[in-house]
Amino acid sequence: MGTYNFHGDITGPGNYGDNGTINIGQQDTAAQTLRLAAELAQWLRSAGADQAQLDAAQTLHGELDRAGREQRAAEPGVVRRALETITLGLGAGSTGLALAQELTRLLG
Repeated sequence: MGTYNFHGDITGPGNYGDNGTINIGQQDTAAQTLRLAAELAQWLRSAGADQAQLDAAQTLHGELDRAGREQRAAEPGVVRRALETITLGLGAGSTGLALAQELTRLLG
């Protein structure tokens, strides 16, 4: 165990990280979520998914894109319904299911 000697001012706010911010964990989840939604839609098209799944993927991507542009949280009901429709019939361990699960995790 090491000791660190600090001889500066400890009464003011700490300036940690870049420009006085503390960054812990994933920082660009909105962009990553939008990218994963596009990847899921592309995978569904290439896998020959049914029209309901393709429409749900388009709805999901559109809602995430609008939410990002409007700087608001995505509408949870829209996201949940879209992901439920998309995951119906996807095989366990499939790429599509893995993408949908990761989107669910990122969206909380």
